[in-house]
Amino acid sequence: MERFFGRVIISLIILVCFFMLAMPAMAIDSEGDTNNPTVIITDYTVTPAVLLPGDKGFVTLTLKNTAQTASIRENSGITYGGEIANTKNTDISVYIERVQLEGNDITVLTDAFDRLGSLGPGQSVEVTFVIQAPYSKGIFFPEAQIDVKDGRSTRYPVMVNVDTDITTQKKPALSVHQSLPDRVAPGEDCMVGISIINTGLTRASDIAVIVNSTTKSLVLTSPGRYYYEHLDPDEMTNISLHFITDKNTPLGIDPVTVTITYLNPDQSDGKQTEIIGIPMKGKAEIAIKSFSTDPSVPAPGGEFTLITRVENTGTDKATSVRATLESPLTGTKTAFIGSIDKNSDAPAIFYLQATRDGNIPVNVTIDYSDDFGSHVISEQAGISTKSSSLLIPVIGIIILAGLIFGGVYWYYRIKPGKQNGS
Repeated sequence: MERFFGRVIISLIILVCFFMLAMPAMAIDSEGDTNNPTVIITDYTVTPAVLLPGDKGFVTLTLKNTAQTASIRENSGITYGGEIANTKNTDISVYIERVQLEGNDITVLTDAFDRLGSLGPGQSVEVTFVIQAPYSKGIFFPEAQIDVKDGRSTRYPVMVNVDTDITTQKKPALSVHQSLPDRVAPGEDCMVGISIINTGLTRASDIAVIVNSTTKSLVLTSPGRYYYEHLDPDEMTNISLHFITDKNTPLGIDPVTVTITYLNPDQSDGKQTEIIGIPMKGKAEIAIKSFSTDPSVPAPGGEFTLITRVENTGTDKATSVRATLESPLTGTKTAFIGSIDKNSDAPAIFYLQATRDGNIPVNVTIDYSDDFGSHVISEQAGISTKSSSLLIPVIGIIILAGLIFGGVYWYYRIKPGKQNGS
């Protein structure tokens, strides 16, 4: 009998197992958490990044649904190979019931957002609060609070900086100050001074300075490479640069590049390029080229023209050119020329009358201007006129010659005729 009941029990167990395996099965497989989807804060921004005491700003939160698309698998039994049949996908959304920002010494001027709505799987949404900083400096941490329906709530601290430099990364900062001449004329030498100051918060090491002129006719004659082991904060070094130019150096601002490389405390490279602009301005060079008169030898009391040729051998135009004559001669004593281009000349014409004979001294003064200011040059000369004292001897000689000729003619021609007639 016992053996019979044992066989019956075994048969029932096998039958139950058979029916359990034959029943349709359902399973749920989700890429996210299908039972408790929630919302997280993936990012936040505070605008402005540093608030002054009492200032207003914005806190923007980026909310994201942690759940993704869920896969629901259904089957009606065991298939060959143990695979599951009839798979379908469905979305899992999160309903956001409330979003608020708890100030913690920061005044929140925006009310909480109630019933924000559903957020699909993997989706994000931004929420912005208006805040006001306290009237004291420091770092403050208001708390973002997000409550969702049938899910986990989220609490997240947000950092707000009120007038502190705690977020400033400490690095060196090399500042370059220039000492330039007001102007340099082509063909002149010039000196340029540069000062390199570390205005940063940490040391700059392995500092290399390379100076390079970009204009061929502006030549650096002092060393063009400098090396410094380090510059501590507020430490300064000075460099003097000597340049020579020629008359073909372009006018205007001629650039010189200064390249500075250094190492930060974390051994990363730092590099900056400064431009030194050397002001090249042309300079006029005025001189008196020649004097001439028309007629070439004036007669006393007669009118004549004095022509003075003025030339410009400089590198730029001369303007407001005027010639002034100092002399006992009478007539026009001032001649306005205007402007004279470089490598050109122009006449200064004076209309005069000779007041006496002999060599008459004159002094010509030229006033002109260029980019370097006003200039004056002077030059002396002499004008020769016919001397009236020479007229008497000449007339006397002519009269004497006439008397001698007449006497000879009378003696040889007229006198013998009278004798024959007598």
